[in-house]
Amino acid sequence: MASLRRVLKTVRGAWAEFSGWEGPQAAAAFSFFSFLSLFALLALAGGVLGMLLGGRPELYRRMVDYLAEQVPGLSETIREALNSSRDLGGVLGLAGFAGLLLTGTKATDSLQLWLARMWDAGKPSFLKRKLKGLAMLLVIAGAAALGFGIYALLVFAAGKVGFLEVPLSLAAVAATASIHFGGLVFIYDYSLGERPGFRRVWKGALLASLLINPLQLLLTWYYSRLGRLSLIYGSFAVAVMAVIMIFYTSYAVFFGAALNRYLCRRAVFGPEGTAMVEEAGNGDP
Repeated sequence: MASLRRVLKTVRGAWAEFSGWEGPQAAAAFSFFSFLSLFALLALAGGVLGMLLGGRPELYRRMVDYLAEQVPGLSETIREALNSSRDLGGVLGLAGFAGLLLTGTKATDSLQLWLARMWDAGKPSFLKRKLKGLAMLLVIAGAAALGFGIYALLVFAAGKVGFLEVPLSLAAVAATASIHFGGLVFIYDYSLGERPGFRRVWKGALLASLLINPLQLLLTWYYSRLGRLSLIYGSFAVAVMAVIMIFYTSYAVFFGAALNRYLCRRAVFGPEGTAMVEEAGNGDP
């Protein structure tokens, strides 16, 4: 019982830290630029998948289906974008790469500035922020490529040994969470000028990585079974669904960062220092 109270107290304190530093607004800004990056990413992904899996049409189809199913309502749009990029021989892939650099660094800018303000680390210079943003994009791209590669191997194995489909699916979820964890540890640490180190960021990274997949699965299930976005928003339903998915994923990422800050504050100032944040919820250092 005491352990449960400590966990609840920590969650409440992290939430006060998150809301006090305007985490929801920061997550919304990150989501907006990430949404713009989505279309550039699709163009780039189509070109890359076309080159890597051009001789394996069945595996390519499965990969496209997997990507499309992650965002219900955008399934057909994603399939068309990936196939168009593949058919154009990578031309759209180059345009997608340029667009991803422009909009992707805007998204990483919003995260860096929010983290710097929350940790009282000082606003990073424009050039340093952009260079760090590029490095973060490379890590995100590498994590995505690794995730796709693992999924492709598991899909291939499941096709060969059908009775292993369930354990391989669980392995895919575990592998994805592990990749998210590694990427978030790097981002939380690297985004700040004075890097806090693994010991100060791993707990928030673990929480966020464990939240992302369930959130996405829950939203996918809800909007594919119960949601009626198309009746409310019409042709804008696909955009609304994408923004909602990205926003709640961003929420988990930013909340994990707030948890790191709260635990660090508690370690330095003790329960009395964190109590002010929990009660006021204003996030002032």
